[in-house]
Order: sequence, then structure tokens, then C-alpha cells
Amino acid sequence: MANDSLRNATLNAAKIESEITGNTIYPVYNLTSNTTAIVIEIFNSDKISEYEKIYRKINETDSLETYFYNPLTAKNRKFEYYDTLGIVQLVKSNILEKEIKKIIQPKYYVYGTKGFSEMAVDEVLCRIDDCRENFIALTLKNYDTAKNGKPLICSVKPLKLNYGKNYFAVQRKIQKMDDSIVYRYSDADSTKTKVFANIGPAYFVYNDDFLWGKNADQSKCKFPERRILIQEKNNTFKTILLGGLDLYGLSCD
Repeated sequence: MANDSLRNATLNAAKIESEITGNTIYPVYNLTSNTTAIVIEIFNSDKISEYEKIYRKINETDSLETYFYNPLTAKNRKFEYYDTLGIVQLVKSNILEKEIKKIIQPKYYVYGTKGFSEMAVDEVLCRIDDCRENFIALTLKNYDTAKNGKPLICSVKPLKLNYGKNYFAVQRKIQKMDDSIVYRYSDADSTKTKVFANIGPAYFVYNDDFLWGKNADQSKCKFPERRILIQEKNNTFKTILLGGLDLYGLSCD
């Protein structure tokens, strides 16, 4: 009986993992005090994505990066500065927006710390940065913080999230795992792991103080993250999805 229970639990975990990884899930952030957006990294993996192909083509034809890094040529630029006052600087290219909107979903299920809503994409922006990752930002207009809490992730297909009330035990285990990994920039970010929801053994986790988009000087978070981890039978955790931002500028350190 014990072996049957263990086998069933393993099969259930595998099914849940397959359903999650088979979905399209992106992180969502308050990038500035005025901009909540779905974030899609342009140069995300060894495989060239449709987003990267579009960005490279338009950057080549319209010289987005050249004009961004050389303000003296601003009279020739083919983009507008959208929001450049905070730690995340955003620009808008109408041509990039037109092409990106051809490949994205018109609506996404957007999940926060308390709940979710189905929301339409408003504008398409991008971040150009030598020291940090370049990304496409799909803005969300009128995100309801009172209803849904702080924005965290979005998905193409709905997720059957359980917003539990007591994740302290599993949260401590994940934090202990995180603390055991020592890397060069451990002291640069003191934000702790928070579990906000689960689907069975799959836990939805974030590391974020939500201050950096409003006032970077008040924030202790340099690497805001969204993760999904599966708890395995030996009480370890397997990361099945990871999305994060580099606010520190690792590439230029």
C-alpha cells in the first residue's frame, strides 16, 4: 500500500509538472510606479525565439540600440523614450510593437499575491541595456492591486492555483535550500523567499520587495525572481520554471 501511495504521488507530481511546463508562463513586474508589465527576455536561451528574431530585425533596420546609446543622434531615432527615470529604462518602437503583437496572445491570465484576472495587453515596450538583460515588456493597464495583490506571473492557459494560508514550513525548506547556495552576489540582495500559491506539490514562489520600481534607493532587492518548484519525495525541490531580472548589472561588474 505504501508503495502504491508513493507511486501515485509521483505520477500526480509528474502530471502537474507536465501541465505547468506545457503552459506559457512569464513573470510580471511593477517595472516603474506607472508601468505594470509582462516581461519576456529577448536573449533568453541558446534557441533563438520569435521575439529575438523580431527584435534583431528591427534593431538592424531602425538602429534602436545605436540611437539609444548615442543621444546626440536622437533626431534620427525611430523610437520614443517611454519611461527612463527609474532603474528600469523603457522605450517604445511603434514598428516593434506592431510586429510583437502579431505573435502574442491578446489576453493573459495575470496572477498576483492574492488572486488573478484575465487582462488584455496594452502597449509593447522594450528595455535596452548593456549591463542588464534586454526584454520585451507587454504593459497591463489598470491592474487591480486591491483585488489581486502585487503582480507576479501570467499564463496563456488558466492555472488552478490554490492560495493557501500557511506555507511557513515549505517556505523555510526552500529558503534553507537557497541559503545553501553561495554565490558572489549573495550580499547584494537580502530579500527572502515567499510562497504565495501551490498546485499540489508545485509551489509558486517569488523573491521581491516591490520597492525597486518606485524607489530603487529604498529597495534591498537586486534580483527579483519568480519561480515554480516541485517538492520531491525526499523533501528536496526541483525548479521547473525560473524568471528574474538583474537590477545590479552583472555584465558590467
